[in-house]
Amino acid sequence: MPEPSSAQFYLDPPRPEGVILYAGPVMLKGWAVGSGGDMITDLRVRLGTKIYPVVYGNPRPDLARYFQRREPFLLAGFEVELLLAAGENRVEFEMCTLAGCWLPLAVSVLVATPAQPVEIPAQSAVVKPHEFARALRLVLQRAVTEPLREAAAAVVAPLPIPFITRYAALPFHGHLHQPPLLQRADFGRLIVEGWLFHETEKIRRVAATVDLQAWSILELGGDLPYVAGLFPQFPNAHGCRIEGYVDVPAQLTQPVSVRVYAELADGSWHLCHVQRTFVYDGESNKAPYGRFSPVRFAQAVFALRAASLRRGFQVPTDKWFLRALREVWTEYRARAAQTSRPTRSLPPPGSQPPPKHVVLATHNLNFEGAPLFLAEYAEYLASHGSRLHVVSAGEGPLRARFEALHAGVRIVDVKPLQQSRDAGELRAALRGLAATVDLASADLVVANTLSAYWAVHLAHAAGKPSLLYIHESTTPEAFYHGQMASETLPLVKRTFSLATHLSFLTQATRRYYEPSLPRANHSINPGWIDVARLTQLQADHPRPQLREALGLSPGQRLVVNLGTICDRKGQHIFARAVDLLWCREPALAAGCEFLMIGGRHTPFDQTLDELLVHLDRPNLRAVPETASPFRYYGAADLFVCSSYEESFPRVILEAMAFRLPIVSTGVHGVPEMARAGQEALLVPPGDPVALATAMAEMLSQPDRAQKLAAQAALRVAAEFDSRLLLPRHAALAGAVAAGKFSA
Repeated sequence: MPEPSSAQFYLDPPRPEGVILYAGPVMLKGWAVGSGGDMITDLRVRLGTKIYPVVYGNPRPDLARYFQRREPFLLAGFEVELLLAAGENRVEFEMCTLAGCWLPLAVSVLVATPAQPVEIPAQSAVVKPHEFARALRLVLQRAVTEPLREAAAAVVAPLPIPFITRYAALPFHGHLHQPPLLQRADFGRLIVEGWLFHETEKIRRVAATVDLQAWSILELGGDLPYVAGLFPQFPNAHGCRIEGYVDVPAQLTQPVSVRVYAELADGSWHLCHVQRTFVYDGESNKAPYGRFSPVRFAQAVFALRAASLRRGFQVPTDKWFLRALREVWTEYRARAAQTSRPTRSLPPPGSQPPPKHVVLATHNLNFEGAPLFLAEYAEYLASHGSRLHVVSAGEGPLRARFEALHAGVRIVDVKPLQQSRDAGELRAALRGLAATVDLASADLVVANTLSAYWAVHLAHAAGKPSLLYIHESTTPEAFYHGQMASETLPLVKRTFSLATHLSFLTQATRRYYEPSLPRANHSINPGWIDVARLTQLQADHPRPQLREALGLSPGQRLVVNLGTICDRKGQHIFARAVDLLWCREPALAAGCEFLMIGGRHTPFDQTLDELLVHLDRPNLRAVPETASPFRYYGAADLFVCSSYEESFPRVILEAMAFRLPIVSTGVHGVPEMARAGQEALLVPPGDPVALATAMAEMLSQPDRAQKLAAQAALRVAAEFDSRLLLPRHAALAGAVAAGKFSA
């Protein structure tokens, strides 16, 4: 049977010699192994007009030995149950590559003899109320640009039938509560939750994977009383809860197959669950709903239900269904677009002196983009005669930098705000916070980021003007989800009308807030970088000296990914891209050092460490965050930004100023800073294949890389130099304080 050049395929004999295949259900088994960057992530079978999902990814130690792999086993075994007709059956196997492409793999012709009719039970395909609600949100969003019927059909089409393709087989018992039919993946990570145990053996570890490139270790432990009640005869039914996240690269085709494995005490691994789900990303969840219309909402409900029934799903319309509809209705009514407001014209630099006394509010004092923005802003105001006070919800190393400006620094407790259960409790918590912050002499309160929304409320209560800088490229609902109770959100969103003025860094960021802007009290003001300072740093610290200090050999190239290590910054995708680069271009990858700078001690740091151990690439490392990242810029050959969400990242400006070739995700404000193909190579977020391809292109074409870097250096000096932009921000502060730039 034919095979693609990038894969090897073997189908176990469907019948021993002398045994006849009968029409009806038959189980086929075998294995398929991809090579290099064309690794296989899933299989399916075409038989006539029907497509069968294949359970792919069974651990095979024999294949690891045969192919002389470093892993103890390959996740390459498969099995699929087909329904054969009498006569010849052309069975076409197709493979899905890591790039998200379905390709022909092999063809087999199976001849079946007629047999007695076998009754095959119909597979249950039910859309549960919470799943219908999620799908309805997507339909309402798509219907902004598509007819309702088409939007509903498009949402339902990728929902999987069957949903579960492998149950935990004896002696394992288990069930996955999550993911359901469709689930949002936040920053490329999908929650997996359920339970799993073995009748007699202890499970050492549980892991999950979607793409088979790498897996994530799930947390194992914790009782689920109903499970222990169902299986009182098995002691292992206690402490069998599993929970965690699995990476879902964006380029994979839908639906994806979530595979859950168990490792026993003898070191053997077993594929226990395979559950398919349609995954949509957080960016899809931010999409607008369009104009509010009760009729439109009802039409969307009927269109989605009809599309689900046509697809073969049951849609129970019970009280839980109605409750789910009410939740979507409430959100739809709150988020539906209002009239778009124009931005305001800025006062010219120098037209208004900075305020005499400015209170700066921030969520923390860490070495992060937004607090660093505020620190440089404070230094400029102080140099022009402003007296400063800083109010922060968290301590951090930037305190010393503010104190050097003779600014008083006060740390406040905002936990009562975060713990408020409704608007009444939040108002009381805000009054309590106001009693601890003296704004009597302030000429202006500057709140930095959405996390410091409380400062706007305090300024309003004190009768003081306020300027809110919004750095977040996300909707208010998405940003405050998990931070604040939903009942407090209307009061929190009043921040946008209470603020005297709102400043957005980019047009892309502003678009997320249009439904929440009650008046034209906002403008767009880009961030900055001190180009002269960075130029001097490069002169004071020669590149050979910096490279030697980092232990780099003369021919070794350094690829850096700078930024706080967290899921939003996408370092897990960067790590997968480096691993893929090793598979595709081993000589190129071996000549590089790949550093992720920005480590802390968070659960995500631990997750990333586990991924790095699993990938086992010795030149791929994460290092702690630093107050002096410039030595990495000065020593680097390539800068990579893998973020899912960015408004106006400082790291991009810094890389541009250091004349570094840049590969970045083209999210939100990034294309307004470094334009695709002119100053940088931009790729979709969450796509390790595209990221690896772009890195290979930059590393293998140094002349082109340097041309882009030179253009980036010219652009940052001409458009984003602090000497040009800080006077503009200071003039804005002065105008807001003087009452000349409000509604």
